[in-house]
This record gives sequence, structure tokens and C-alpha cells, in this order.
Amino acid sequence: MPLSFSPPGSTFSGYIVRALHPLPELNATMIELRHQVTGARHVHIQTQDRNNLCAIGFRTPPSDSSGVAHILEHTTLCGSRRFPVRDPFFAMIKRSLNTFMNAMTASDWTFYPFASQNPQDVRNLLAIYLDATFFPLLREEDFRQEGHRLEFTDPGDPSTPLQRRGIVYNEMQGAMASPSSLLSRRMSRALYPHTTYHFNSGGEPSEIPKLTWEDLRAFHDDYYHPSNAWFFTYGNLPLEGHLQQIQDEVLCHFGPRQVESAIPPETRLSAPREVVEFYPVETEEDAEKKTFVQIGWLTCDVVDSFERLALSLLSSLLIGNPAAPLYRALLESRLGENLAPGCGYHDDNRTTAFTVGLQGCSSASAAEVEPLILTTLTDVAEQGFTPERIAGAIQRLEFEHREVTGNSYPYALTLLFRMLGPWLHNDDPLSGLQLGANLERLRNEIAAGPFLQNLIRHWFLENPHRVTLILAPDTGLRAREEAEITAELQRVKAELPAAAVEALVTAAQQLQAEQEREQDLSSLPTLTRADIPRKEEALAPLYGAIEQGVAHFVAPTNGIGYVAGHFSAERVPPNLRPFLPLWCALLPQLGAAGSSYVQIAERIEAQTGGIQFSCEILDDIHSMQRFTPVIAMRGKALLPLQEELFRLLGDFCTAPDFSDRERLSTLLGQVQANLENSIVTAGHSYAARAAAAHLTVAARQREEWGGISLLQRVRALAGNAETLSRFAGDLAAISAALIDSSTLHFGVTAEAGKFAAIDVPLAHFQQRLPLLPASHSVPPPLSPQSVRLGWSFNTPVNFVAQVWTGVPLAHPDGAALSLLAKMLRAAYLHREIREKGGAYGGMASYDAESGLFSCLSYRDPHLLRTLEVFVAAAEWGARGMFSAADLEEALLAVFAELDRPLSPGGCGAREFANWQQGLTLEIRQECRDRLLAVTRNDLMRVAELYLLEQRSQSAISVIAGEETLLRANAETKEHPFTLARI
Repeated sequence: MPLSFSPPGSTFSGYIVRALHPLPELNATMIELRHQVTGARHVHIQTQDRNNLCAIGFRTPPSDSSGVAHILEHTTLCGSRRFPVRDPFFAMIKRSLNTFMNAMTASDWTFYPFASQNPQDVRNLLAIYLDATFFPLLREEDFRQEGHRLEFTDPGDPSTPLQRRGIVYNEMQGAMASPSSLLSRRMSRALYPHTTYHFNSGGEPSEIPKLTWEDLRAFHDDYYHPSNAWFFTYGNLPLEGHLQQIQDEVLCHFGPRQVESAIPPETRLSAPREVVEFYPVETEEDAEKKTFVQIGWLTCDVVDSFERLALSLLSSLLIGNPAAPLYRALLESRLGENLAPGCGYHDDNRTTAFTVGLQGCSSASAAEVEPLILTTLTDVAEQGFTPERIAGAIQRLEFEHREVTGNSYPYALTLLFRMLGPWLHNDDPLSGLQLGANLERLRNEIAAGPFLQNLIRHWFLENPHRVTLILAPDTGLRAREEAEITAELQRVKAELPAAAVEALVTAAQQLQAEQEREQDLSSLPTLTRADIPRKEEALAPLYGAIEQGVAHFVAPTNGIGYVAGHFSAERVPPNLRPFLPLWCALLPQLGAAGSSYVQIAERIEAQTGGIQFSCEILDDIHSMQRFTPVIAMRGKALLPLQEELFRLLGDFCTAPDFSDRERLSTLLGQVQANLENSIVTAGHSYAARAAAAHLTVAARQREEWGGISLLQRVRALAGNAETLSRFAGDLAAISAALIDSSTLHFGVTAEAGKFAAIDVPLAHFQQRLPLLPASHSVPPPLSPQSVRLGWSFNTPVNFVAQVWTGVPLAHPDGAALSLLAKMLRAAYLHREIREKGGAYGGMASYDAESGLFSCLSYRDPHLLRTLEVFVAAAEWGARGMFSAADLEEALLAVFAELDRPLSPGGCGAREFANWQQGLTLEIRQECRDRLLAVTRNDLMRVAELYLLEQRSQSAISVIAGEETLLRANAETKEHPFTLARI
């Protein structure tokens, strides 16, 4: 009998089965095990999913903000006993067909997950991860590279200024420059004064330099032991193989140990507190209406699974959508622009919490936020919620647990995160995955009396453990912080004895030599091109013939129907086309067909899994001069509720209400806040879009719809009544031009035999749409321009992008460019930009659909040096300074990305887009065959032809602080950046 069906008490390879739990909603079985000697915990979910995931985790509570857990997460992956190479983690990314590889540090845990569809790959990666976590080398030079180090600006010249460098140090400088991240960290620090959550596990930049190499090794000794380990596996591979490998490679070498990692409940405050913190902005203009106000309450212990579910439902009822009373009160008050980042119920920590607040407040309005929140909660505690609202929130909760997600990362990781809190702190992995009895009890409690109102009173109105955090802008803060760092480094340098100066120079030379040393990777396992599937397969097979512009795709959707429709945006006049992303963002949040926006929000929550409109580009696969702009309309709902889904879509398309100017203004403020928050976390993407906009018409459209231009357009609309009135008219004009049944094509995804539930309401929807006369506008042509753009933004680190024009998807050279990008990233840019330069990321990418080749850096302390590295990378490729192994590894990396599985809904959406683009299975097979046929000479040729010969036609864009850009222009007077502020 397979172990996955063995009864509790069964043993295998040193493990004992503790429990078996059927998971019918997932068509899976959960097996809980415990290692008999060490006590290591293991949960396995047996499914038919080929995308197998393994994760190794530890409870790692820090006792300070030096970032020890975070830096250890980086350093464990820098070589181990069996695999003594400098960077096995990044080496294995290019030697496998992984669908996911990462390592992550949270407030109280560190986990190392990976996933693959190839059984041998799973065994290879598990061997790497096991050895890295339990037997790392933890060399001092790796600590200095990954964590922090003192180094002269010119490492070999002691006369140059002293600097502090390190990958994590630079990463956290960038992370803590984001007010969103700072808000979260400071709330945690105030809300948890006595437990590990008081500290920043990622590391405060001011505290990271206090961490020593000895501290790092001691932390590993303390916590990275099987007795403090949590193993998670998922997929269709037999559990026995995982257990045997873990036993043979790790657990047999350890005995039991008492590890003091348990985290106690937080000591409760006796009275509410107010905390004021500051974050840096560059100008007084930046400081206007930029204050964050957030209230946090400490709530129940994570071990109380019923109370967790009740609070999760209450959070949804209070702030889950625009109809929720606390959401409405905050946004309609106009005290701020948007809900503060991170609002909601958080059950990750030992003691859970609820936070809510506003961002975009003025200094005057900030004081009114707390009274408004408390008054609103008092009113809701008196009035309660309607049965319809409660039923809708429960429906959404059940939908989220039913839906199989996982387009950006494996679905198994979602399951792990759901169960992690109660598993870590209460040895209860099941309650996070099964609603079951708790949901039934919750329904009964709600039916019996004012249960939810009493929750509000108990946890919010009568709870003294409350923190009000005000995070205010300070125009002089960054200058003061930088001056303090400079003064400290000058003091340290002045006090260095000669021997210490010599030691710093020697250490820098040794680190550089180690970074440049050719690595012997022979100890690492690898897949080969023989492991790459040769045949291209449909992600979701087409069902039946395509009729009346509707394609049906079959996928295991677990009773959910996914619909996607494309309207041609070419019907929209050119002067209105820039406003299309705002039309998309605002439409589902406004009233329609006589229903207010509140009623619409209630219908969406109660009857669907969500509705979304977005601007998308369908690139021509044969020409970079042509593309099709479309407005994508997506919705999802349980099959019995498809009629209401299409009724809502019809209301949005045929009777939108743009008359509520206050609502429009509120929503624009939200859009602006979200865009501004995203710059710090996705600066490399914004920089790349800004550069690419000068190369092709399609890229110009992408930037207009999702780049810096969009943020500037939103700012121009905000706060001006006359402009807002014109904008409302523009939105109505867009609807009148866009909604046309003749341009609409649909893709629907469901299980075989279930399409009738979708087709009937879809046909009714189509009948509601107008049929308009043909109309078509062509965007103006674009002459490619070589530009050097410098965008100043409030950030201490840089985002650097250089973009070249390549070829359309069906062009034969596209295959070589795809491999070249993977090879430059793995074999050159990673070493030069991340390891040597200290940036968090250095990458190259080739977008086969847009035909653009990019080199990028992320949270980078350098600017001009990075641009030099980009050119050197192209020369490295053109001169053939790579090995045969580099080519083979690039091939694996390309196919790992190409064959990465999507969610069932994602598979249907991808096939729908392929159909719209004419990207047939035959053409995709041709592209696959070309990738497998790429030679060394092909890589050299495309590097020369597209990167070096067209270097003068490439476009450069940088996002950095204003002072950094001014210094760069002073150093490059012949080729200055054209400067502008974001």
C-alpha cells in the first residue's frame, strides 16, 4: 500500500504517519508525518499535479534587526559540503527545468521552496537544498558579499572614501526606501513590543553593519536543525522517494535536540498607543498629502482556528470591497487618497492582527482618521451587516478556497502559505486548508445572534492593544541620514590603524579574486537537452469549432467558468486612447444600469470571483511594425452563477455611470497611490518601458498604458473639477466608441461537458451589445530614437535599463536572442552586477512577443558602471567568451520558463491570446525546434548584429535619486541624461 494511503502509525524510513486527511476540494490527500529520531515535521499533499513542489523551512525568530535570518538565507546558498561551489543556487537555476526556485525570509520563519515537473530534477534540486540548508559552508567571503562589508570606493586605493557594500545591505536600503514597506515594519515594531515581530527580520540598514560572521554561524547552529525543521512536499511523485532521500542525505546524521524557537503570545498593552515615524521625500511638493495613518489591533492567537476564520470574514465585510462600510467611510471622507498598504487581517504571526488606515493624507487631515475609523466601527457594531452582505463575503471566501491559482508561482506555494501559521505555532496544518466544521459553526453563530457585532466590540472597540501609527514625510531626512553615514564612515576610516587598512584592501582583493575565479561545477547535478520535451502541447485543448467569435478551452477548473473577451481598441480615437487604462481601472468600481457603485460591488462579491478590464497589446508575430491594441474583459464565477456574471458584464458595457464626480476623484486618487507605491518595487520595469517607448510603436503604447506616462496623466487629472468633468465625458466617449459586438471575440474555459452553463448567458450578453459601423484609427509612426533618460525619484538605489530592438516572434533569430538573454543573465550579469556590484539583481531578457532585448539592474548602488557592464556583456557574447555548458544551461533556462505551468484559468487565457495572435500550435512547434537548434555561432552572430552593431540605436533609461543623476551627468558631459522627475 502506498504510504500516502497508509493508516496512522505506519512507519517508513524513520518516519511515522501521524494523520491522513482527505482534501476533496483539491482532489488530494494530506499526510502528516514526524521523523521518529529528530522530530522533524513533514506534510505531504498527494495529487495528480505534475508540478511537484518541495520546501524546507525553519522557525527563525530574530532577537534584533541586524538581518541575520535574511543574510543567512542568502549565505546558505553560497556553497555546501557536497556542493562546494560559490553559488549553487544560481548555478542550479540554469541546470534544471525548475518551474520555481527561491528562498524567503519572513518575520519568524525561513523557507526554501522549489518546484519542477521533471522527477530527476526534483531529486537533484532536493539534494542541493538539503545540503545547502543543513551543511552550508558559510564562508566569511560569502558573508561579506551577501551581507555587508567595508570597502574603499576604489577597493585597492585606501585614499578613496570608505563605503559600505553588500547585496542584502543594498536590498534593504531599497526596501526601506518604500514608505509601504516602512509602514509595515514600523507597525509591526509598535504592535509587538515584546516578541520577535518587534524586529525587522530583513534587516534595518542602520543595524545590518552590527552583524558579525560569528553571529551568522551561531544563528545557523541554533535554528537550522531537523528538530526545528518543517518539510513540505506536494505533487504526483511518491512520498516514499522524498522521505528516503531526506533520511539518507540529512536526517540520519542528526539526533534529537531541544531547539528554543517557540514564540510566545505577545504581552497585551493596557492602553492604546500613538507612534509617529518619518520617511524621506525630496521636495516640499512631494510632501503634500503624503502622510500615512494606520491603526492596528492585536487580535486572537493563531492557534484559534475558528476565531481566525471569523476575523478573516469580518475583515472582508469591513474593508473587502467598495461596498464595505469601513472602506466606504474612509474613501468617501476624502481625508486621504487610498487605503493604506497592507490593510486587512494578518494571521501569519503567533498573535494575529488587523490593520486599517489611509495614505495620501495631509498633515491636518491625518488627525481625523482615527476618530473616523472608531466612529464607523461603533456604527457597524450597532447596525450589523445585511444577510446579503454576509452571504456574499462567505461566497467569496469559499470561492478563493476552491479556485486553483498559480500563474506567477506554483499553486502548492499558496497552499503552504495558507497552512504555515497554524502549522508552525500549533502543529495544525489542516485548519488553514479546510473550512469545513469551522465555517459551519460560523454560519450557526451568525444566525444565532449579533456574533459579528460582538467581534467588533471585543477585538476593536474594547481592545486596549491598539496602535495608531502616523508615517509622515520629511524633506530633510534623507540628507541627514546620508550625512550621518558619511560622517560615521569618515570617523571609522580616520581611526583605522595601518594594519586594518591593509586588511581591508587584502579582503577586497580576495573577494574579487573569488568572484572572478572559474568555478568547477562538476559536483552539481544537471539535466541535459535530452530532458527537454520535444513536442509543443496545447495548454488547454480547444473544444469543438470556433463559432460566432467564441472559442472553448478545456481545463480542470474545479467547477469554475472563466471568460475572457477582447474588444478592439483601434475603434477608440487617438486623443482618447491614453485614457483607456483609467477606463479599465475605474469601470468595475463605478455604478451601472441604475445600480450604485455600492450595489455593483455587492453583486460582484456575492456572485463572482472577480471582474477585470485591462489594456493589452497583441503583437504581430511577423512584423514589429504592426500590433493590435485590445481591451481585455475577464470574469470568473461558479458555473451556476454565470448568468449573473454576464449580466454584470453587460451592465458595464452598455450602461456605465460616469456621472459621480466624487467617486471618479476618489478612484483616481487610488490609482495614483498604487502607481506611486509600485515605482520602488518595480523600478526596473518602469525604466525599461520608458526606454522601449522610443523604439517601437507597440512599446510606446505599452508605456502610455502602464508606465511613467500613466502616472503623470493621473496626477494631471487629480484635484481639478473642470478637468474631472472633461474626463467623465472622455470616459463616456470611450464606451461609445469601444463597445461593439463586431469586434468582440471570446475565450471561455471550463471542464469538458460544462460549457452550456456559459454559452447561454454569453449569447444573451452578445445580444445586448450594439453593432457599430466599422471604424479604425492607426497610431502615428515612430522613428526609433537613441535616448538617455534620467528619472529622478525618491530612492537611495538605482534601476538601470538599456533596450535594443530585436525581431518579431516568428523570425528565425528570435530563438538565438532568447538563449542569449538567458546566458548573459546567468553567466555574466549575475556575477558582474550582483556579486561584484552589490545590486539585488542584474538581468537580461528577450521578450519574444515585443521583439525587444533588455539589460536591467534592480536596487543597484551603481549607475554608470552598470551601463558599462551591459556593453561588456554584449561584447562577451559576440566574441564567444562562453562555454558549451553556458549554451546548454541557457537552453534549459529558456525551456524552464517556456514550459512553466499555468493555473487552469491561466491556460485558457493564454490559448485564447495565442488564437487571437495567430500563434498556432504549428508555429509554436517551429519556435521550439529553432530553440533546440541554436548553435554557438548563432549566439555570437545575434550578439554582434543586434546588440553591438545597434548599440547606438539602443535606448537607456534610469530611475535614481536626483543627486545621483546630477553626479552621473557631471561625469559624462558628452552623453548626459535628459532629466525629468517622476
